[in-house]
Amino acid sequence: MKNIDILNILLLLLLGSITLSCLPSDGKKNQIISNDINYPIDCPEPTFLYCQHAFNKAMNLSTDLTWQNITQIQTYVDSYMSQNKDNYITTCKKRKNFYSCLGEKYTTCINRYHLLSKVTDPSLMLAAYLYPAFWNGFDFSCNGGFTIAIYNNETYDQTLDNSFAQCQNQFLNSMQNSITSLCSNTKAFMSCVQNIYINVGSSRMGWFACEKARIQYANDCPDLRCLLLTQ
Repeated sequence: MKNIDILNILLLLLLGSITLSCLPSDGKKNQIISNDINYPIDCPEPTFLYCQHAFNKAMNLSTDLTWQNITQIQTYVDSYMSQNKDNYITTCKKRKNFYSCLGEKYTTCINRYHLLSKVTDPSLMLAAYLYPAFWNGFDFSCNGGFTIAIYNNETYDQTLDNSFAQCQNQFLNSMQNSITSLCSNTKAFMSCVQNIYINVGSSRMGWFACEKARIQYANDCPDLRCLLLTQ
C-alpha cells in the first residue's frame, strides 16, 4: 500500500484520478483504479437535503442529521431493521422512498466524489466514504439479499449486536488510522462479520453479511469475494 497523505488523496480525488492498491489473497500486488470519478458530480443540494430530511423524519431520526452524521444514521437504521420482520420490511420501503425522492440524481448525490467535493474539514473524509457505503449496503439488504435476510431468524438475533459493533468499530478505527488501506480494511471487515454468523451455524447469513460488506466498501477492490463458508 502506498503511503499517501490523506490531504493528498483528497486533492487527487477532486482532480479526477485516484489509484488505490491492495494485496489480494494470492499475495500479488495489484493496482486498482476506480471508475467512480467518471460520474458527474451534479447533485441538486436542496433536493438532496430535502430527501435526507424526509427519510430521517420517516425513521423518527433527528431531521438535522446529514451525510456528515452517517455513523449515527446507520447505527439507528441497522438496529431498527434487526428487531423484527415488520421493521425490516418497513425500513426497506423508506429506503425506496429516499431513492424515488432523488430519482435520476440518486447515484450522483450519494457518490463519494460529490461528498468529497463538499469537504472542508479533513475529519469528514471518512463520512464521505461511509455515506454511499450505507446506501449501497441498504440497497443490497432490501433487494438482492432480501429473501435471505428476511426469512432467517439470525437476522433478528439481538445477542449478536455486540459482535457486530466490535467489527464495525474495528473497521472504523482502521479507516481512521489508514484510509488508504481501504482494501485490506474491507477484507478484514468482511471476514469479521461473516464469522459472526458462521459461529452460530448460519452459513447463508454469513455469506449475506460478507456480501453486504463487500458491496459497501469494496468498489475499488475487485479481487475481494465472498464464499459460502461453514465452520
